[in-house]
Amino acid sequence: MFPEGEISDVVVIGGGPAGAICALALARAGVDVKLMYWGGYAPGGIELVSGRGRHFIEQYRPDFFSEVVHGIEIHETVSLWDTAEPVIFNAMFNPWGAGVAIERPLLDGALRNLASGAGGTIIPDAKVVGVERQHDRWRLIARSSPDAPSNETTSGAGECAIYTRFIVLATGRVPLPFFDHAPVAESSQIALMTSLQARIAPGHTLYIEGTRSGWWYALPAGKGYFAGFCIGRNELKQRQSGLKDFFFQELQCTRLLAPLSAGAFDQRPISGRTAGATMFPAMGGDAWIAVGDATAAPDPLSGTGIEWAIESAQLGADMLLEALQKSEGNVLFDLPRYENAIRQRVAAQEKTAAYHYDRLKEIRETKET
Repeated sequence: MFPEGEISDVVVIGGGPAGAICALALARAGVDVKLMYWGGYAPGGIELVSGRGRHFIEQYRPDFFSEVVHGIEIHETVSLWDTAEPVIFNAMFNPWGAGVAIERPLLDGALRNLASGAGGTIIPDAKVVGVERQHDRWRLIARSSPDAPSNETTSGAGECAIYTRFIVLATGRVPLPFFDHAPVAESSQIALMTSLQARIAPGHTLYIEGTRSGWWYALPAGKGYFAGFCIGRNELKQRQSGLKDFFFQELQCTRLLAPLSAGAFDQRPISGRTAGATMFPAMGGDAWIAVGDATAAPDPLSGTGIEWAIESAQLGADMLLEALQKSEGNVLFDLPRYENAIRQRVAAQEKTAAYHYDRLKEIRETKET
């Protein structure tokens, strides 16, 4: 069961990087904040934390990637996007330094632990099944998993009401039906992902390759690679073979990735995830805001997913702190200023992505003619 009756300043819904960083920033400022998340939505696989994203995290804990969680530094990017030969970009020329390839569950858990250590309350395996606005507060109905561990906040399975002055949505691309919060349109891109065995030691290189069907990336992961294939939703539906066969048939058409992998044997299942860019028209409302991918999810081409989650979470936390300090009752959040700041950053990302996709389209059309 959950503690009932007490009113928190803020409840953050979602336990990924955006939710954890937002809760961490609020807790460090002395805000009574609870973070609740449902593990069933947690993504797996390997994520790239960019050099800039790494800088953001290390501002909270400088030894985060050396002592708390360990990943693989990405020293270079090898790209075969719209050129005849691969282009190599060395991280030493990046002012932010090298990024880190890291297991997503480890990253999420470590960031939540930072928020807990700063004074935030973490409520694991808690699913929001109801939300109601009551005068100057929210009433959330949360249901815990039968397997949820017992601690000072929860005691196994149960359902309870939690009260708060303000809600932060950090639910990623998954909209919550209790708010005016749904994407503008369904994403047109799907990312197919799996782990690959390697013919040689993977090293510290990120590979990116554009093909006629979509584009690929491969991150070093242990003794192999974590590979993703981004393709249009309609193109995927029109495939003539099973998902696994289709994936490896397309893989064999690549020039960079195919030589790296040891074949399709003994591989993990293929998983799928919505890719492409997603925009939510409502980024907040009456005493609630969204952060991270729940505002606007960047295209995976950008490699800024974690970076965006952290940056938007910090922006949301800063503006929320300003509102909390000024208010004694209702939290008067400057939503127009927050939305404008988010949209400016999204517009810059969209401009960059459009440039690269247009270049790739031109190359494909040239080859076809």
